[in-house]
Amino acid sequence: MSSQKELYTVLGVDESASDAEIKAAYDRLMETVPEGTPEHSRIVEAYTILSDMDSRAAYDITGKVKRGGIRKHRAGDLQGTEKARYTLNTLFLAGAAVTTVLFILQFSGAIGTLPFYIACGISLLIKIAEYILRLIP
Repeated sequence: MSSQKELYTVLGVDESASDAEIKAAYDRLMETVPEGTPEHSRIVEAYTILSDMDSRAAYDITGKVKRGGIRKHRAGDLQGTEKARYTLNTLFLAGAAVTTVLFILQFSGAIGTLPFYIACGISLLIKIAEYILRLIP
């Protein structure tokens, strides 16, 4: 998709079109366009993005189509802030496991409360940093 308004053009609707107008345009086009053609694929892609509130909002703001809705799980495939978020999420999960173990040990009386509180604080800081990275496009 080359321009910000291209998905709207594919469906033949205005950027301010309601959900009902987008659905009606999609249904109308699906009746006339043969399945398996490139135009059919573009129509389905446009409708898929514009009919979902979150995808449409992201498209309206960035003008870009998010490809591959499935999150990549290999850090080598990620770039920039995505890689940092992946790393922070991995650290958070490890911290959550450590915090759980420390909670059990503290609850049983084997250790004091300080290690548990420190682990909770570190996990919380990691998660806050990850959320801040979500604000960066």
